[in-house]
Amino acid sequence: MANRFSIICVIATWLSLLSAAVGQVQRGLPPVAQGVEVTPREGTQLDGAWVLYDDENSVVRFRSLLDGRRPVLLSFNYTDCPKLCSVQLENMTLALRDVELNVGSDFLVVSVSIDPHEQFVRLREAKAKYVRLYHRGDSGAGWFFLKGSQETVQALADLCGVKYRYIPEQKLYSHPPVFVVLSPQGKIVRYIYGLNYPSSTIKGALVEAAEGKIGSPINWLAYSTGCYVYNEATGKYAPLAMGLVRVGGIITVVCLMLGLLPYWFWRGRRRQESTAEGWPEPRDWKGSHA
Repeated sequence: MANRFSIICVIATWLSLLSAAVGQVQRGLPPVAQGVEVTPREGTQLDGAWVLYDDENSVVRFRSLLDGRRPVLLSFNYTDCPKLCSVQLENMTLALRDVELNVGSDFLVVSVSIDPHEQFVRLREAKAKYVRLYHRGDSGAGWFFLKGSQETVQALADLCGVKYRYIPEQKLYSHPPVFVVLSPQGKIVRYIYGLNYPSSTIKGALVEAAEGKIGSPINWLAYSTGCYVYNEATGKYAPLAMGLVRVGGIITVVCLMLGLLPYWFWRGRRRQESTAEGWPEPRDWKGSHA
């Protein structure tokens, strides 16, 4: 009985210490970070007819960005952000330069301003800045810097699981640095967190979102055979042994077929030539010995 009571006391003490530690962590968060988080919602369909406006003050319905062909790299920023937004967008743009996919032809980059008082001239400046930094062909048509009403942007962010808030004392918005990867149909496929964006992770997320239908045929082959899988713990795509074995088998079969084609062609020609020349009549060996 005494031993059981001692065990109960130890467990109760451990739970109280754990509760105090959790409370201390929560209280230790700076005010600007409280209530700012990302709740992953992979599989959620974004098909709302939200009305937004581009840098030219033209109406852009969010649904129009979902063309069924190109995935979307979506983020929530604002141009008057002191530092975080520029670092986030610059790091992503530099990382995209190392990705073997092209903004515009293969996928879209969409930044939605969380500031309802965003100025169109600032949106134009931001778009021009990152298109220049990307420095790859005529990609301007694939970049979108948009604004909308507070209700519209809030609804879009909520559906994506992105929580941000305005800090009136500092006159700024606190928001998490995250990119939401959408399929061409508008389904949330993946989240890319933080400020460090490995090009392999970006490419893997975009290829997964497009089901391998963008870029080279190798992307489709890798996606179809399951060569790479997303590791939730590391936030990166890692090769899967069984997928690589499948690819190796496919490559082996293709090489064998290519190697045997000349032989099959030669056999076919020989058969045709022999038929055209005609074979000699078979001899009656019994009659010859009679």
